[in-house]
Amino acid sequence: MKKVTEDDVFDLRTGTHQRTMSEEERHFFDIAGYLVLEDLLTPDQLRQAQRDLESLASFAPDTVKLHKGDFEVELLNVIEHGGILEDIMAMPRVLGYLQELIWGDQYRLVASRGTVRRPGSRRCLNQGGIADPRRYTRYRGFREGEFRCLMVTCIVALCDAAQGDGTFCVIPASHKSNLPHPYAERNLEEIVPLRDIPLRAGSGILYCEGLSYAMKSPRTRNHGWLSYQYGPSYMLTWPGCESSSELLARTARDAVKAHLLMPPYYHPLQSQKGKGY
Repeated sequence: MKKVTEDDVFDLRTGTHQRTMSEEERHFFDIAGYLVLEDLLTPDQLRQAQRDLESLASFAPDTVKLHKGDFEVELLNVIEHGGILEDIMAMPRVLGYLQELIWGDQYRLVASRGTVRRPGSRRCLNQGGIADPRRYTRYRGFREGEFRCLMVTCIVALCDAAQGDGTFCVIPASHKSNLPHPYAERNLEEIVPLRDIPLRAGSGILYCEGLSYAMKSPRTRNHGWLSYQYGPSYMLTWPGCESSSELLARTARDAVKAHLLMPPYYHPLQSQKGKGY
């Protein structure tokens, strides 16, 4: 039996030489900045998530922050509700990608959100790329086939989002852009390189926050979305998404969830090996 060395442990925890994605997925994410995850939720999970989000949008406990606007209701820290809204943060299918995209097993949940969008809601296109002033959007892809993304988001559609009808849309490859985009004041329909990503209810998109993206307005009915944001182990929790003592106690015996909710940390092997992020 081969002896496990410190180098082996370091490689596992940092993701060095670790492969959890297919060659096609790795290449597409590198050039486009996102992956579509079809049928991420089962029909039963989808129905429960729809009910839970609707319930929270009507009345949210103190641990879930509720912001009501004219055309949108946004909920922050939805994992505090428990149940399926908590379970989605730790879906093995999503976490398998994070191991390669962020840094081995050194990742944590940064924020969880729920959104109910009404017809008439409007989102502007965010900057993305190197011109994006938000440091947490940084993307790195190396010749050896390894990634180092500072924030990866999984967004889940709780209703069908057809072409142009409340769809999530991106400028593919904009996570690698060096120049600021000229679309700050443009209507989304006027932005030529913007691409809609139609989704069936229960499907999701895993994307690098370095992308330029937005969401189009629903046309005839309300749309529900969930999003879970992950960063490297040292990234701070988004304000308002701090875990309550009840949540920490509830997840303490679940190794995967407890790992995601650990306080920000640097792994000691990082400094010992002299290999920074």
